[in-house]
Amino acid sequence: MKQKQIATASAAVLTLALSGAWIVQAIADETVYREYQPMLDYGDDPHVSDDHTGTYTYWKDRGAVDPDMVSSESEQWKTNWKFMDPPFDQSFHGGHLAEDRGADLFAGLNGNGDFAACLGAEDGDLTGLRANHYPQFNEELDRIMNLEMMIEHCAAEQGKTLKHGSYDNSAISVYVTTYSNDMPIRIDVSEGELKEAYERGQERFHLRTGRMNMACASCHTTTAGERLRGQALTTHYGDASHWPTYRTKDELQSLQVRFTECNRNSGTQPLELGADAYNDIEVFLNALSNGYEVAVPSARD
Repeated sequence: MKQKQIATASAAVLTLALSGAWIVQAIADETVYREYQPMLDYGDDPHVSDDHTGTYTYWKDRGAVDPDMVSSESEQWKTNWKFMDPPFDQSFHGGHLAEDRGADLFAGLNGNGDFAACLGAEDGDLTGLRANHYPQFNEELDRIMNLEMMIEHCAAEQGKTLKHGSYDNSAISVYVTTYSNDMPIRIDVSEGELKEAYERGQERFHLRTGRMNMACASCHTTTAGERLRGQALTTHYGDASHWPTYRTKDELQSLQVRFTECNRNSGTQPLELGADAYNDIEVFLNALSNGYEVAVPSARD
């Protein structure tokens, strides 16, 4: 009996060793099996009007969103939640407080104009900085940078800590982004580093991961209009235009903080904010918002 147990244990160890060797070899050969949500045809010149759900006509003008559609539980998703963006929603919420906080913090960092210059503002003018400049490939830092990452970097240049994902970092981002309000997002993904990031972002947006084997696209492509965890799923076109946003659960979130929340909800280990994969997905989503106007401070449930 004892010899049989030893033999069984030895066989189990050998099986594990062989399995481990196979996994290591598979990784080395880049043959690890991965599943993808079917990819849409996004093209090389993406634009918000290409929305695959056909709902763009209902939310292309935030100020004219149909109130009857907003109040309809079955139709509300077709508004892409844009009724919670200014100017349609004029109610006071935590996003407005964040804007005020961001203005104060920005003024304290920009006494001699260095902070604005570090962010990329010409002659201290923040107009259009979010709409036309971020995310960008920063040659000096040799990587894709979004606005929140650059705020953290520029504050650190002054010996200040404003960690990406923190309230104060997002508050400054909201304030800077207000200078792009009513300006359409324009991100050129036709060549260079941003093109490569856009293509990687497409792939990663459709890559299934985690315990539930879900991709970002699992919620936002084939199942748009259906309900999940009590919320109606919407298109990912036009979605980058209102971040950072105030969540009515009393939290200010940057877009990448929302990525981590989506990861946790789908059983996937979140990445560190500013991770290359998150940056690529952010480039991808911004490209799908090309032509759509920035609007902050916004709110979401």
